[in-house]
Amino acid sequence: MARRSERGLARSTVDAMTTAIGFMRHVMRLPLPWPLWVAVLFLTNMGAVLFRPRLEAWVVLGALGLGAGLQMALFARAGFVRLLGLGHVHWLVMVTWLLARLGTIGEPALYAWVLAVIVVCSLSLAIDAADVVRYLRGSRAPTVVLEGSPRSL
Repeated sequence: MARRSERGLARSTVDAMTTAIGFMRHVMRLPLPWPLWVAVLFLTNMGAVLFRPRLEAWVVLGALGLGAGLQMALFARAGFVRLLGLGHVHWLVMVTWLLARLGTIGEPALYAWVLAVIVVCSLSLAIDAADVVRYLRGSRAPTVVLEGSPRSL
């Protein structure tokens, strides 16, 4: 019984990695400036590792992980479609919370990073909202199609 469970875990791990690699292949095939935007978004959020003792850093890292999981699940199901913007919906709560915390931050470097996260994630949310609305209005074709891509809903 344990071997069957181990094989299932190994298979799901391989599936998750295959999905993540496929997702990044699609991102890299987007026209400029979108791959650069994704890099800025990711690197700004990953700045959290420099402030890990702080709650703000852990919240951003958690939100980044949750967003990655949501986007991978959407990508595996629907392909590289405009609906992927739903993977950041929880950032509404994070950005609101970070805005409320801004006045309590006395350390200049932390303040600058939190402000950068607020700005970058807010811009991403605006782009995501526009994409999801376009999807709901009928623009459901994948933005990028590669051989072996998950199909569109």
